[in-house]
Amino acid sequence: MATKRYFIRNKLESWLVAAIVVMSLLQLAVLGFASQYLLASVIEEKTGQQALAIARSLASRPDIIHAVEAESVPEPLQRELALLQHGYGASYVVIGNESKIRLFHPVTDRVGQPMQGGDSQAALEGNYYISSSTGSMGPSIRGKAPVINASGDIIGLVSVGFLEKSVSLAIEQQTWLILGVIFVILALAVIAARWIGNRVRSRLFGLQPDEIGRLYAEQEAIFNTVRTGIIAMTLDGKIQRMNQRARVLLFAENENGGTINDILPQHAEFLLKNTDKHIRGFELFANQQWLVLSRVPLQVQGQMAGLMLTMRPADEVEHLSQQLARVEAFAELLRVQTHDYSNKLNTLAALLQMGNVEKALELISNESQEVQTQVHSLVGRVQTPVLAALLFGKYHKAQEGNVALDISPDTQLSVINDKHLLECLVSIFGNLIDNAIEASQRASSHRPAKVSVSLEEMGNNIVFDVEDSGDGIPAAEYERIFAPSFSSKSDARHGVGMYIVKTHLEGCNGSIEIGESESGGARFSVYIPRTEVSK
Repeated sequence: MATKRYFIRNKLESWLVAAIVVMSLLQLAVLGFASQYLLASVIEEKTGQQALAIARSLASRPDIIHAVEAESVPEPLQRELALLQHGYGASYVVIGNESKIRLFHPVTDRVGQPMQGGDSQAALEGNYYISSSTGSMGPSIRGKAPVINASGDIIGLVSVGFLEKSVSLAIEQQTWLILGVIFVILALAVIAARWIGNRVRSRLFGLQPDEIGRLYAEQEAIFNTVRTGIIAMTLDGKIQRMNQRARVLLFAENENGGTINDILPQHAEFLLKNTDKHIRGFELFANQQWLVLSRVPLQVQGQMAGLMLTMRPADEVEHLSQQLARVEAFAELLRVQTHDYSNKLNTLAALLQMGNVEKALELISNESQEVQTQVHSLVGRVQTPVLAALLFGKYHKAQEGNVALDISPDTQLSVINDKHLLECLVSIFGNLIDNAIEASQRASSHRPAKVSVSLEEMGNNIVFDVEDSGDGIPAAEYERIFAPSFSSKSDARHGVGMYIVKTHLEGCNGSIEIGESESGGARFSVYIPRTEVSK
């Protein structure tokens, strides 16, 4: 079992080693045969050239010319020729006359006998050449040169030969050298294959090729099956991957390629800024529908590699979102009221301990009457419970932050049944009131913190006004405040509130005006038609 597990774990390395070894063997075999052929050709040619050079040198010596003319080679010359033969490494040196009778031969008994091989006639015709033939000493490579006397007559020839077995021995020695080089190359190929295999496996997180293929198929199936639209892109907005759901939501034709500016031109600038921060639950209007979008940075080995966008239609999560918004609003209201009533209960307990029962009863009566008056007033004038609860919650939030929130007594709004329009109103009113409360708090050191809100219907339009006592907004920044990156606050979550207001206004065909409030702060006036908004 251990051997089997080891084989599976190292299957990639084994495959690479086997593939590289087989490929190297094939290449080295071809290289070896080619090298052997070229080596044999070179050695044979070099041997022939050497034999011919020795023959030419000997044929031109005066003492040898004289010996051929006399048809007798003196003993001192014989000894010298024997030494020269061994010195040059030749197998034999033969001198013959014009009748091809040997005048000198390494084997003394063969002197006086005819030269063998049948390749001597061309030398007697005055040619210098290399030949391969079989003589009395066996197959050999020969160099032949004519012996020419002072009168220019050809009187004999010199034949210098290298036996083929000695040539084969030289070729064999070089062949072993080639085989040694081939073995070293093969060993290096195996080592390189193991190193490459380890590197590849580490890069692939230890996965084998079949595991990678299966994992890719599974991820591709999951990627295109989920109900959430997913887009992976680089930091400069180039789209790398997009699943089927995202293409359907954004009407994108291609899975890959293009930029985020091609499919979300109105929001591309916002989505490509502050890329190291997360964006969750951001609502935007694109392709005639509301989408809930999130953006997270993609980290690869601790480095920022790109961005991933996820999105779903707002109507798919609308029911849950509305329930969650109501729960959050209710929780906020409870928290504010708990804090407020905790102070009042402490005061009530102190009055009772002091025996001032009348004051305690008066406090209880006033508190109950005030809350009931506010609730009945808002419910009576704002007949949509969600908006009434929103205003009531913001009222208590302002009180907790020491901000006076004045809801105009002229506030009046009939029932709104269009859930998309209602969603827009909740987001727009909530963001504007929160901004006004925070602006008033920041300027509370030099003026009383106050926010005024009015809500009414004028013809077929809903008109919403909110004024604050903050430091106001310079006219030069009226357009810039709607940019997604603009914020007068340092909190990482800020900087998208007015952008969200803008996108919701575009979705419900509304408009907004910015001005200066009576207290010196900012005033926002919103106009929204009571018509069916884009879904």
